[in-house]
Amino acid sequence: MAEQLIRAEAVGAGTYTGEGRWLPLENPATGETYAEVREADEALVDAVVTDAATVYRREWRGVEPLERARLMHRWADVLLEHQEELARIESTDVGHLHRESAADVASAARWLRYFAGLADKIEGRSVLGPDRLAHVTREPYGVVAGVNSFNGNLLMFGMKAAPALATGNCFVLKAPELGPLSSFRMAELAVRAGLPRGVVSVVSGRGEVTGPALVRHPDVGMVVFTGGLRGARSVIRSAADSAKPLCMELGGKNAVILLDDVDLDRVVPHLLHSNFVKCGQSCAAGSRIFVPRRRADELAGLMAVATRRIRPGDPFSPSSDMGALVSARQVARVEDLVRRAVDTGATLLAGGRRADVDDAHAGGHFFEPTVLADLDDANIAAREEIFGPVVGVLTYDDLDEVLARANGLSVGLTAQIWGGDLAAVHHLTRGLEAGTVWVNTYRTVHPSAPYGGYKQSGYGRENGAEVIGTYTRARTTVWHHGTAPLPYTDTAPQAFRAALA
Repeated sequence: MAEQLIRAEAVGAGTYTGEGRWLPLENPATGETYAEVREADEALVDAVVTDAATVYRREWRGVEPLERARLMHRWADVLLEHQEELARIESTDVGHLHRESAADVASAARWLRYFAGLADKIEGRSVLGPDRLAHVTREPYGVVAGVNSFNGNLLMFGMKAAPALATGNCFVLKAPELGPLSSFRMAELAVRAGLPRGVVSVVSGRGEVTGPALVRHPDVGMVVFTGGLRGARSVIRSAADSAKPLCMELGGKNAVILLDDVDLDRVVPHLLHSNFVKCGQSCAAGSRIFVPRRRADELAGLMAVATRRIRPGDPFSPSSDMGALVSARQVARVEDLVRRAVDTGATLLAGGRRADVDDAHAGGHFFEPTVLADLDDANIAAREEIFGPVVGVLTYDDLDEVLARANGLSVGLTAQIWGGDLAAVHHLTRGLEAGTVWVNTYRTVHPSAPYGGYKQSGYGRENGAEVIGTYTRARTTVWHHGTAPLPYTDTAPQAFRAALA
């Protein structure tokens, strides 16, 4: 049976045959194993990274910035030409709705185009002195490693690879062991677009096997990571061995604050989509909704009615509103968290259990969109990132109270504010401890705007022109003008000065 499965191995500068185990890949919508991926062990990772470093030194570092930009634009073109194929791979691999996956392809292309525009605008500076001149230039690391989570393969590939290539680095991605196939295909399409083999490479495997081998490799100059805190700690330990710089995005438990004047009829669809897009498997999900106490019943009623209309189903069916969770294990985890939340006082307004779709998807990992009310801050549904289609409603009485409670967790990736009271909005935006605060919008991540977390949601930033500094390191070259003074001539003993004379 295994010989009939789709098989994927490393993509890089050469043809690789690893010794790592084959990991099964399951279609989340059917529960069937349909592919396998070769786990990259230390030897396979070494081969891929060594090839990337060789390509950097011999070829890529000498490519003119405008030529790098042209190749990045061409890669974006090729991704869009293969948008349907990539979306089909991704939705089969991770269970997202086909239209969600297709949108991620377009986003990856957008990131490539934005950073292609910066490739020839990486500037240094000069520091003048009376007898010397220092040139400060931004230099690539050589090989940048990226580590992605399963929930945004296509987009996050573009977010990491685009600035890496624009700054003159080669890029090696560790795709997640759950759902890596679209990443392999994106790397193949980079070569089809004309990028030299080895400029963009992909390996995959379990975090405890492939991750340390990649992060510790001596030819990896820096690491950009997206994932959970547990995986981040492992990456930090591995990077510490060789003092590698890191950029980390670690998810969150994001607060949404509804002001007293908010139009609930208008905002409810946004609140639900914020939490149910990609089946709730989103770092930016606004899963803690704070509503003024006097409007809590109104909000609960509207959310319950609207949620019951949302239909999980076949990711490729236009009638489906939500796809599948990535694995049976994730379904069990979400189900357990909802049960524990209800057992400790939450009221279940909608959902809360596995979803029955149809006979063709009886083995799929579907979960009903779920709304919980009557939460307090100690409830697990108000504290833990669920990574599933579950949203909780909490009440508040005044702005300072809700600000303190919104900031009360150890994470701070994003926050949302909905309403028209400008004084309240300014007060909250200044006080919220989150890397991104959205006002009357959500999930508007753009290549031009830095994105990252506060506290245990990570450090460093992706996106924006500022990220050029993340993917490069400063080099100072000092030129001295005139004749340099001899050392020691004023302080040396008489005999020493005589010898110098």
